[in-house]
Amino acid sequence: MRRSMKCPAFVAFVVIGTVGCSGDRSHSPSASALIQDANHLDGNAFFVWLPPLVTQDAPAEQVFSQQLRPTVTISNLCSGQVIRTLSGADVQIADAAYHANWHTPDDNLDPSCTYRIAVQTGSRQLGVVDVDVVDDGRELKNVDTDEFIALLDDRTLPIKFFIGVGSQCERVDSDCGEGTAQPDQNTTIVTTHGQAGVFIPAGAVDQPVTIIVESSDDRPCIAGLLEPVFSGNIGPVGNSCYDLHTEPPLSEINAAGKFNTKVTVGICAETGSLDHATRDLLQIFQLHIGADPELRALNNERAPFLSCDPSSPQFLGSRRSKLGNFVASLGSLVLPRPLFARTTVALDVGAGGQTDMFSRFTWALPSLLDLNFDQAPDLSSLLPGTAVNSVYSRLGVTFSRSSPLSLCPGTWVYTNDYGLLGSGVFGFHSGQNNISVCPLGVASDFSQYGFGVIKATFAIPAAQACISATPTGYHGLFPPPGGVAFIEALDANGNVLSRTESTTQRVQQLLCVAGTGIAAVRFAGKGSAYAIFDNLSWTPARGNQ
Repeated sequence: MRRSMKCPAFVAFVVIGTVGCSGDRSHSPSASALIQDANHLDGNAFFVWLPPLVTQDAPAEQVFSQQLRPTVTISNLCSGQVIRTLSGADVQIADAAYHANWHTPDDNLDPSCTYRIAVQTGSRQLGVVDVDVVDDGRELKNVDTDEFIALLDDRTLPIKFFIGVGSQCERVDSDCGEGTAQPDQNTTIVTTHGQAGVFIPAGAVDQPVTIIVESSDDRPCIAGLLEPVFSGNIGPVGNSCYDLHTEPPLSEINAAGKFNTKVTVGICAETGSLDHATRDLLQIFQLHIGADPELRALNNERAPFLSCDPSSPQFLGSRRSKLGNFVASLGSLVLPRPLFARTTVALDVGAGGQTDMFSRFTWALPSLLDLNFDQAPDLSSLLPGTAVNSVYSRLGVTFSRSSPLSLCPGTWVYTNDYGLLGSGVFGFHSGQNNISVCPLGVASDFSQYGFGVIKATFAIPAAQACISATPTGYHGLFPPPGGVAFIEALDANGNVLSRTESTTQRVQQLLCVAGTGIAAVRFAGKGSAYAIFDNLSWTPARGNQ
């Protein structure tokens, strides 16, 4: 449990008004707030001054936030000027606390003035404490408590403070992760419960920036996402709805207003009793809120920094799937070593998505999956001649073929760029891969009788499937006119549910079949006619939970 914010035990020194309890962690103290931290004047619930500045201990129930890069400023309240700034290497970590040293003789302190020590991360102030100069600068005094603070022999004041994980988040009861991303190093930030995190590669930011990951209890997490969605529980445990943002905003850090290179966001998904095949198709969806709101389905990457429990059915684990293209049908909606927040074993079972900006993220089943045969699910290029029988299995599709006696026997299904050139003439290196029963070196068009049919089998039932087909007619010295392509939808027993045929025009045409419980589709040039096929897409049937 994290420490709750407290009302101050004594407020006699507050000059203007009465300071009450508040949940606003970005609250700036007035000039009369002589000490502000988790135990004084409603300060940040995750920030505590430590001796010798204030006699109190760090909260034992909180997790030390060791990835922040706090800045300490010292101001002369007589002049209002900042006389000393300690940051970077000046602020060290030891014994689960931040340490900085103020060598007071360097700043010619005025005994008639009060000096304010403040700590901030990015643009967020965490705490302040005021001190007076006494005994000709050989001692300082805590203005609030009147306790004398002994300096070191060289008149150095040790400044020590504790920051707990949660200091940067808006709610004390959220699953929070925080840290500072540096331009020249990899940064991994994981939430306290290990359920969400982000990997930011070196070079992604131009300046140091604070990264904040926080669970959200808003439901729906992202309005407009089709079921099934998996935004999880309300509260810090089992939640898979997360907001990620930077302080200051990326627009103030990078010229383009986004990360220079893509970062990996990871979230554990609570999937209940969802079957394994459907779990493998889940994607992280991102709602970017801005001038032009945009809903994205992220191409997935491994997220080994997560601690999703593979033995627990409520978490999406051991998946490592890399899903395909963005979901086109959803449209726009408004609405260097990993450092963990808690000592935890990093299991290589998480899955995440790559993005170039932050906003809100959650899990859902995509409404449309596309296979273009030019790229694998991880977006790497597929070379012409690649066998693709199981290449797209992580997208829920496997391929097989019937094998009549032909020029291209066997069981393999290939990518093949021996297709149509601009004028309708066949040739190598057409500039795009098609799917074919023939390997590279043989034309990619094929017929049902001469070469067989290709069958695409879906891991979960589909509601619709489409493929692009280009009829190429009959082959021979004196080919007759006509010739079409077809696609058929099959149920789990191999029965035909529906069938669509192309026209005889020698142009690319989109052929679609729809039905209840489509287990597979098969396609070819009809009979002895030939056709070229490309760009298979399919829509998973809803309600497969």
